[in-house]
Amino acid sequence: MGTAEAREALRADSSKASFIAQARAAHLGSAKANALQAKVDRFIEKADGTQVAPNLINLVGGGTVYVAVPGEAHFRDLTPGDSTVTADPCAEPADYGYFCAYEGTYYTGSSIPMYQCHSYNVPFIGAGSWDNNQSTGTRAKMYTGINGAGDLSYTTRPAHSWDADGDWTPVGSVVNC
Repeated sequence: MGTAEAREALRADSSKASFIAQARAAHLGSAKANALQAKVDRFIEKADGTQVAPNLINLVGGGTVYVAVPGEAHFRDLTPGDSTVTADPCAEPADYGYFCAYEGTYYTGSSIPMYQCHSYNVPFIGAGSWDNNQSTGTRAKMYTGINGAGDLSYTTRPAHSWDADGDWTPVGSVVNC
C-alpha cells in the first residue's frame, strides 16, 4: 500500500464516501445515494472529469454535468449547508445563449449546459435530447470522439432548434459554435 497508485485509490475512495455522505445529508436514502455515485462514476469514466459535489462533475476542458438523481426527471441541488442554490441553465427550456445536452428524451435527466464556444465531452449513451438556444443562426457540431475529435456525426439546424428524441450513442463531444 505504499505505492502512489494505492494512495490515489484511497484518496478517491475517501472522496466518494464524502460525496455519498453529502447525498445522504440531503435526504437521499442509501440506495439512491449509492446509485447516484455509480452514475457519476460512469459519466466521469466516459467524459473525463472531476466530481465536485454529490451530483456535479466539472469536465476536463470546461463545462459541468448536472447529474439527475436516478429515477428523477431533472437535476436538483444536493449541496448540503450551501446557502446558494446551484441552478441548472438547462432547466427546460434552455436559457438563452446555451446549447443544452440532456441525458433523457424530452429534455429530462442529467444535463450539460454549453455556453462558452469550445468542445464539451458528452457522457450520455442512447436516447436523449438537446436544445440549441444560442444566438440566432448558431449551429452545433457533434463528433464521435471526445474533445471534438473523430468523425462529424451531426450538425444541428440553426438556433433556435431542438431534438426531443435523439440518440447520443454515436456522440462523444459537441462543439457548440
